[in-house]
Amino acid sequence: METLPTEVFNEILDQFEPGLHEFPRANPWARPRPYKPEHLDSKQHFARLRLVCKRFSELAAPYLFRNIGLRFNLRSFDRLERLAEQPMLARHVKKFVYFMPYLYDQGSQDFEAFRSDRSLRFSNKLRQIMFEDREPFYYPTVLKEQQEVMRNYHDLIILKKAMKAFIALQSIQLLSVMVHKDIVLRNLASSFDEWEYIDCRWVPACHRAVKTLLEAVMYGKPPVSSFSSPTLSPQSLLEITSEMQPSGLASTNWRQLTHLDVTFDERPDRSYLDAAGTRLKGHISPLSAFFKLFCSYTENLSTLYLRFTPGLPVRLPLDDVFHETAWRKLRVLGIGSWVLRAEEIINIAQRHRDTLKGLRLSEVYLMDGGRWKDVVAALKIHMKRLEWVGLQDIGYEGEYVRRAAYIETYSDTSSEEDYEEGAEVDGQSILSLDSNVHPSQADDDVIYGNVFTSSDDTGSSSGLSSSGNAANASFGSLGALDDTDDEEDLEDYGHTVSQAQRKHWERWVTGKNVNSGEAYTRSL
Repeated sequence: METLPTEVFNEILDQFEPGLHEFPRANPWARPRPYKPEHLDSKQHFARLRLVCKRFSELAAPYLFRNIGLRFNLRSFDRLERLAEQPMLARHVKKFVYFMPYLYDQGSQDFEAFRSDRSLRFSNKLRQIMFEDREPFYYPTVLKEQQEVMRNYHDLIILKKAMKAFIALQSIQLLSVMVHKDIVLRNLASSFDEWEYIDCRWVPACHRAVKTLLEAVMYGKPPVSSFSSPTLSPQSLLEITSEMQPSGLASTNWRQLTHLDVTFDERPDRSYLDAAGTRLKGHISPLSAFFKLFCSYTENLSTLYLRFTPGLPVRLPLDDVFHETAWRKLRVLGIGSWVLRAEEIINIAQRHRDTLKGLRLSEVYLMDGGRWKDVVAALKIHMKRLEWVGLQDIGYEGEYVRRAAYIETYSDTSSEEDYEEGAEVDGQSILSLDSNVHPSQADDDVIYGNVFTSSDDTGSSSGLSSSGNAANASFGSLGALDDTDDEEDLEDYGHTVSQAQRKHWERWVTGKNVNSGEAYTRSL
């Protein structure tokens, strides 16, 4: 074994970590990632391999530390600091995932008043979930630790040290994390007009995370070329923009960005889905000003996917965001959860007709007067370099309005049994070196966004739920499609778009079935 060349060892280790040498992929949605068995915990294998001998330790280190995760608690920041202080290990980090929880607010009443308030009328089940029968209680414990992390900017100091040490860092991902108790508390607080007790909020959490990450990246200057977040708050982004100097936006960190995948979640902290709030009232002008600067500095973008809250499409002119920008290196463009005119889609596609190879429109609804068949025909005529097109959940504005009205009228309110069920995503940081359970590292985390692996069908997933058809929305519409189209009328009458029409149009534009590679000659 000791005489085997390093290349042979890498071939063996690649079987435990497929796709290591293919990062980042040029097209994140066109094809699925290599299959990785769920039962295979490669991190544990690599950690044990490093204990065998010095050579095995060096061989396993790039696999073990390639993707690292950070949680917003003292223990995780301490581990990150220890890693940053070891240059031989820190140089292997290529992807950094920040698991940001909702930040707690003390409220005007203390926790004991909250726990003993009988007017809230907690059921026995709800009281057990929120308070349990033992101390220390979850909410005040996490609140105290969050305040400790933010005191004297402890999080920023360690992030700066890490970004300085991660000399090969390529990708940063920001994910929002909620444990079951957070969901219960948020739902409870949302049912009151005025809430005086402890509360958890995402807008200040996102503001804190993005601000410290930006400052750390501008300080450490790692070669980051990719940023993604499925729950970025536009409110917090605008606050950060107002605090930054123009020179900060024009730094080399923005110019080296090639991959941007962002979903803006504009919902207030404690509200249910509200279709009336999707116009970004009060945000249009400052948001447009920010994007104008951003578009002028991110000249090297090759992949751009910009989406708003799934299920709540915004009525925002495309030029207010992209300002007629033409990125000379753009290869993949994605737009999601938007109400647009047909001409807007055609114009932005034509500006990139010489470079664009992939176009994805998800939950895009055309305004009255437009026709999807006109958009599809324009893509066929002008976009000769397109290799794939994704038209997931597209439709018409009137269709969306009717569906939203139906859901609002007939949807059931959440019941007490809802608290027993919650989506679970494996969000354990690979830096975890112990098995102690911590209040801010509970097992029932709901992590909004893809972390290290992707679904087999789509290549990426948002993790966000929404109303109607958007509940099953994901970042890849070119997964396993049924090769047999439904026999039905494919004429476009401007009222609705069927699944058969979407599949037909995707294949007709490119002239092939992307999944099988076979030529597609059916007429429009």
